[in-house]
Amino acid sequence: MEYHLTKRQLPQPEYALDSVTEQPVDVDLTLPDYCPDIERILCCNLIPKIRMHNLSGDRLNVEGDSVTRVIYTDSDGVPRAYEYATPFSASLPLRDGLTDCAVTVDAKPEYLNCRALSPRKLSLHGAFSLYAKVVCAGDLSYCGYEGEDDDLQVKQETVSAAALRGLCSESFSVQEDISADAAGTLLSYRVSARITELKAIHNKIMLSAELKAEILTLGAENRELKCMSYSIPVSRVVDCEGVDEDSVIDGSLTVLGSDLRLSDDALDGSATLNLDAKLQFTAYCYHEETLELMTDAFSTLRDVRLRTSPTSCCAGIESRVLTDIGKAAVSVEDGIGKVIDVHAERLNAAANVSAGSIILSSKLIAVILYENSEGELRCVERDASFMTRPEMNGFDAVERLNASVDSLSYRLTDDHTLELRAELTYRLTCCRRMSCTAVSGVTADEDAPERENDSAVILYYADEGDTVWNISKRFCSRPQEVAAENGIEGETVPAGTLLLIPTA
Repeated sequence: MEYHLTKRQLPQPEYALDSVTEQPVDVDLTLPDYCPDIERILCCNLIPKIRMHNLSGDRLNVEGDSVTRVIYTDSDGVPRAYEYATPFSASLPLRDGLTDCAVTVDAKPEYLNCRALSPRKLSLHGAFSLYAKVVCAGDLSYCGYEGEDDDLQVKQETVSAAALRGLCSESFSVQEDISADAAGTLLSYRVSARITELKAIHNKIMLSAELKAEILTLGAENRELKCMSYSIPVSRVVDCEGVDEDSVIDGSLTVLGSDLRLSDDALDGSATLNLDAKLQFTAYCYHEETLELMTDAFSTLRDVRLRTSPTSCCAGIESRVLTDIGKAAVSVEDGIGKVIDVHAERLNAAANVSAGSIILSSKLIAVILYENSEGELRCVERDASFMTRPEMNGFDAVERLNASVDSLSYRLTDDHTLELRAELTYRLTCCRRMSCTAVSGVTADEDAPERENDSAVILYYADEGDTVWNISKRFCSRPQEVAAENGIEGETVPAGTLLLIPTA
């Protein structure tokens, strides 16, 4: 005989795809006629850009360009730049028939080796990582009991759990014309984005963010290198079914690709930056709910067999934003005469939770453009590592972590050493993991006879660690009757206590 249990569901994120694939980049490049010959390569950058992505049947299709940017000096020592774009595509398998999914894609450079074969030919070899994640609305199934069978006794554990109530992903473009300080030639640029605020109203998320554009230009007349930085506020309302004011929002914002052009006015010498950036916002929205998990059962009349399954979920969730200031010293081999630019090329961050504490570690790739003591232009990359230990506030796991560099400054300590000062922001989603073995089915042993009680009450001395539940299960008695008969409040029974166990 199968006892009737009530099937229940807790909405949870279900990963249909969570992959990282390496995309190779191999380019044999010949400079066009309008570019001067290469005297010395300063730096080579790999910039992957994602143009589009879509779900089609059982595939996630991604298309984009891998852009290689070469900055070099010509025979006169003048800095020059050239970009070359190579299209790429990827088709990633996933199961068919997916609905209500949030798709996140991102591309990050891994390395790029650049070798000059001649003053006009380059051999480029590198790779970037394509990150793809498809998250759908799924369910965590568990069982409850409504008390229809008088002989079946159940133990239920009350837990708080984070229920997924909405998820969304949206790609959008930001186009902005920015007045620049001076005209010239645009050598390189970087565009980054960070979330400044997230607010939820009924079925909508109010996104406030900041775009940061950093550019390196070469003066039209004085041939002077100049670094400039511009901030562009971004506001957007994103539809997200199921979200409300009480939701905990786990959100991320990435730059899929950007184009920036510098145009000048010949009449007054002013310049305008034409920015076109494609962004992607993804959010998972949670509510905290109370669950009654059935963790044990027995019958007062007959033997039963339990079917169990491991159950795990987030028992409480919180989105946190932390700021930290890290310092690190980096050095260069030749003497520094003048520092032109120091910027963060990449930032990788990881979270490690151990013994109730969390360690946030980040590795920053800093690019230093400078003139050496002889006035020659040089460019080097240096690693800088940072670490911080924030309070966990009772949380024991980090579900997601996004890190950004808000600002990077420096101090020249001697001719060979820079002290970097990085202002970092960590946006992380913390939770308390709950794991237990839950009952998924109860079957009575129909071949075994029903129990017969020879007496109406049993005398029992409690052992160390005994509880009302395990005593009741041992003697097939109802827990509430054992507690009432002996005046016990709660579950714990002191060792040596004489108990009267009702059996009828």
